[in-house]
Amino acid sequence: MTINWETPKPLNWARVDVSALAADAATELGFNPGDPIEPIVQKIGGQIVYGELIDGSSDSGSISIEPGKFVINIPLNTSILRDRFTIAHELGHYVLHYLVANRSKPEGERITHLRAQRFGSDRAEYEANWFAAAFLMPSEKFIEVYEQMNHDLTKVAEHFAVSASAAGVRAKSLSLA
Repeated sequence: MTINWETPKPLNWARVDVSALAADAATELGFNPGDPIEPIVQKIGGQIVYGELIDGSSDSGSISIEPGKFVINIPLNTSILRDRFTIAHELGHYVLHYLVANRSKPEGERITHLRAQRFGSDRAEYEANWFAAAFLMPSEKFIEVYEQMNHDLTKVAEHFAVSASAAGVRAKSLSLA
C-alpha cells in the first residue's frame, strides 16, 4: 500500500496566536524553559530518531505523522542546542498542521499522514519556527530573564538551553533588541 503523504498547510494565524498556543501547550505538557524536550515528545506519543533522515530530507530534520504516532528525525551533524530547536519546530508542525488543522475537519477529510521537512521559507515553516521559539522561550519568561541577565544573550540562551542566535532572534521578535 502506498501512503499519500501530505505536506503542512499553513493555518495563516498571526505570530502572536501561534505563540500563545505554543506557550499554552508547554504549560499543559508540564514543560518549563530549559527542561529536556525529549520526554515531552514521548509523552505525546512521538519518537525521536537520530541519524536516519527520510528520503529527500534536508539535513535539518523532519517529522512523519501517522494516526496515533509520529517520528521526528534529527541529523547527527548538528549541535544539541540546534536539535532542541528542531525538535520544537517539528512539534510545531505536529500541533499546528496536524492536530489543530484536523480539529475543524469532518472525519473523512482529516489529514492522516503528514510529512514535513525542515527547509525552505514558506508560511508553514514560519509558523513552526514561531511555535518552537514560544514553546522553548515563552514571551513573559523570556522578557523577565532578559532583564535579569542585563540583556546578555549568552546568559539568556543558557537559561533556556537554546543557541545565542535563537535567543537573539527571540529578543528581536519581542522588540527587546
